[in-house]
Amino acid sequence: MMDQPTSMATAIAWGQFVEIAYQMYASDQVNPATPDNFPAGWERIANLTMTPRVESIHEREFGGFIAQSAADPTQQVVAIRGTESGMDWISDFEFILETFHEVPGSGKTEQGFTNLYRGMLVEYVDPSKPQQQTLLAQIDTLPAGTKLVVTGHSLGSSLATLHAFVAASKGVQTELVTFASPRVGDKAFVEAFQALNMNQTRIFNEPDIVPKMPIELAGYRHIEPGLSINSTLFPLKHSIPCYHALSTYLYVMGDEQADICKCSKPNA
Repeated sequence: MMDQPTSMATAIAWGQFVEIAYQMYASDQVNPATPDNFPAGWERIANLTMTPRVESIHEREFGGFIAQSAADPTQQVVAIRGTESGMDWISDFEFILETFHEVPGSGKTEQGFTNLYRGMLVEYVDPSKPQQQTLLAQIDTLPAGTKLVVTGHSLGSSLATLHAFVAASKGVQTELVTFASPRVGDKAFVEAFQALNMNQTRIFNEPDIVPKMPIELAGYRHIEPGLSINSTLFPLKHSIPCYHALSTYLYVMGDEQADICKCSKPNA
């Protein structure tokens, strides 16, 4: 039986890491510095970059970071931001299923997400570390006993799901926390994922359209269980962007510091 989802307060804390990734991308779309409000007690040890591709167009972008706990160096978090650029959206919505060869017998996953994940690079802050390596390859270099939390929002949730799946399949103690995740793979992928008995929390907002994509009729399935929230019960704007925003998710979950200024109703 699958482990119980993490607590809401803990899920908020991991979501705040993803919010930092968004802020970093806004400051520098390729190589941002560690911001002053980086989570206390954590050290950024690497940036993650990804390269959405359409024919001959390649745009390398900051995609998130890896942080290590100062109190427990065996604890790492991989935080992956969601969709920001137009190129990201094209990767989001290819909707073609292909075999996920990284874990034999694990079914098929969405092609755009999968190709983007395969090309993700780790760029270490410490110059003594490898200059660059793929996020996939980095799993094999993790010290024995590493405890990994992988978290993301929107497109980042898809990439986080694939990364957590590969890491857990290699025996790494892994937890997955996602916000507004689309469906990532087919029934066989979901069954292979859930057979790992990984601790996972998939949070979705009822009116958000992204978690409803790609559709089940195309062969896609969600990793279960999912944890439902509903922003329509709060004084927030009724709009597709606001339903999907990570700040909306965190606010509805109980994060009093969530910046909802763009989505709060007038006089709310």
